[in-house]
Amino acid sequence: MLLFTRLYTCTLLAILASTALAGIQSPNARGNSARANAVKSLFASSYADYKRYCFGHDQLNPLTKTCADPLGGWGATIVDVQSTAKIMGLNDIYNECVAQSLRVDYTKTSQDQISIFETTIRHVGGLLSSYELGGKTNQKLVDQAVVVADRLLHGWVGNNALPYNGLRNWNTNPTPVTDQGAIIAETGTLILEFDRLSKYSNNATFRNFAAKAMRATINASPLPFPGLNPQGIDPATNKPRGDYVTWGGGSDSYFEYLIKASYLNGNPYSYMPAWVRAVNSSIAHLMTTAGGNTTRKDLLYLADYSASSGGLIPRSSHLECFHGGNWMLGGKLLGNDDIFQYGLRLTDACINTYTSSASGIGPESFVYASQSGSTNGVKIRSPDFYRQHGFDYDSKYYVLRPEVLESVFYAYRLTGDKKWQDLAWAAFKNIRNHCKAPAALAALSDVTQATPPQIDDSESFLYAELLKYLYLIFADPSTIDLGEWVFNTEAHPFRLDRPGVTFPQLNPGSRLAKPGSPVSPTSSAKPSTASATKSVPLPKFSSNPDAGKVVQGILKEVFGGVGQLLVQG
Repeated sequence: MLLFTRLYTCTLLAILASTALAGIQSPNARGNSARANAVKSLFASSYADYKRYCFGHDQLNPLTKTCADPLGGWGATIVDVQSTAKIMGLNDIYNECVAQSLRVDYTKTSQDQISIFETTIRHVGGLLSSYELGGKTNQKLVDQAVVVADRLLHGWVGNNALPYNGLRNWNTNPTPVTDQGAIIAETGTLILEFDRLSKYSNNATFRNFAAKAMRATINASPLPFPGLNPQGIDPATNKPRGDYVTWGGGSDSYFEYLIKASYLNGNPYSYMPAWVRAVNSSIAHLMTTAGGNTTRKDLLYLADYSASSGGLIPRSSHLECFHGGNWMLGGKLLGNDDIFQYGLRLTDACINTYTSSASGIGPESFVYASQSGSTNGVKIRSPDFYRQHGFDYDSKYYVLRPEVLESVFYAYRLTGDKKWQDLAWAAFKNIRNHCKAPAALAALSDVTQATPPQIDDSESFLYAELLKYLYLIFADPSTIDLGEWVFNTEAHPFRLDRPGVTFPQLNPGSRLAKPGSPVSPTSSAKPSTASATKSVPLPKFSSNPDAGKVVQGILKEVFGGVGQLLVQG
């Protein structure tokens, strides 16, 4: 009888576990091997070009076939390739990139300054994900990650809870750059990687440093709205700097990690409540439909906000378009269909920038009128285009960013609606047609043209993110099942500690805010009557210190060469 009871209990637990897993992804999701193979082929050919011209360097300049080393010179592409190659079954590529990563001397760099954020998401995250995907057999990958992270810990000064992001004197005695402050995407985008590093190195120090930074970011005050931190934060005081709120660059991955860290460790009370607060405030105070003179009043956006710049700033960006997938994942885990549906609608608005474009590819940033018709400092330059499409172009660049298609991936895996696969396939074909360069893929300077001009820029996230998410949209849904894995912000997957876990106990239910609640910020900042375009803050578009030509092009395009675009970090 005892044996029967144990067998029954084990069987019941197995059924419950499989049911939980099935509940994360839609049972209607299906693979499409022909399309998956097309993405794999483009990945392999692009990597072959990188290998031919720049193997071991951070990235390939695709038009001149020259090399760049803006990320430490440790082979960022080599690390970013590994998880995607392993997922695609390209084991020869995976193995040669692992071998190269193990030869890298992470104690030396020719760069004057190293970014903790960029190094963590690429090198620490990439090496540890590669270790997991390789069956946890190559401990040397963990050892290399430890070498990197030991130096990154120098970003914390004394007993400060928050790190400064920049490090100088990497080769001898890393010292933090303390005159630039920090942003929440830097202080709040370490916990996934450092948590896994502590797990696999048996050293809790890394997790403890990242956790105290995450808690200090969450607890910073005063905030403009509950759970919505301004982008700037001061490591010396743990206090917010400024009042600029955005889900875009510079803030994005902090909000992303609030839910993903809880999902990774299976603890609903670690960071998930902070994510719920952020979403609730965003629905109440940032959410708006396209307004003014447009036929697309169905499009749903999350505006930026700055009380000192007049309140809502109706601008969004490619970087920000991760939010749809993030909300869908959160809505699914909470069992909250309202949040899930908002995520779908946010993704609809982001992919609309692709389907509305002459090139079939979305821009770096875009603007619209808020539901009230206000533009508050942003400029709609093409009223006829806005009338038809519900957005206008702010920056026409496309730098091979993945975020729109990242959200499309979540939309397909969580709904099984084939329209998302078809939208991704159209985007893939346009990217392949327009970005295919003399070597690998190139960024574009103007997506509004039917044949966009290419620029000599191609960052390593092409391999880690864009081509991975495209492949996974068409791969068999059991490949990196969302009930078993979570992605870091560079799209390196980590296996969950508690596969299939959900958080229904945190579902805000009827307490969920409604869009358009009265704006009553809790900060003391007063709205400004000034609405000149040059005074409106922008999210960070790039943290790559060598991407100056792209950043300066965006500045000139949006501001005529003058603006408040922040570059560092």
